[in-house]
Amino acid sequence: MIDDSPFTLEEAEEIAEDFEDLVDTEFTITASGIATEYIIDALMICPFPEAGRQQFIDEYYSTKDGRAALAQYEGDEYDVILFVSEAADMARFSYLSIRAFAMEQGIKYSFPTA
Repeated sequence: MIDDSPFTLEEAEEIAEDFEDLVDTEFTITASGIATEYIIDALMICPFPEAGRQQFIDEYYSTKDGRAALAQYEGDEYDVILFVSEAADMARFSYLSIRAFAMEQGIKYSFPTA
């Protein structure tokens, strides 16, 4: 089970720093027996609340400027997400939380909890 509680900005910054080496690496997710290979394009701190997160994601996809996208957020609850592209089709992209990625890949990491 994935803990889905928000991080403070300081916690999110530390997590992002710990995982920054993942950018430009490949990984595979298998769903319904189908393996899909992805490339990690970026690792970003984003708003935790869904409305703020969606606004951040929309802004990031249009500008590719994570700092500017995050600057629009005025809250104090954060998450860390990976922006990924399918290796077979770089035009197909999505995102996932760092906790979901760590769980899927079997990475042991002590995420802060509420």
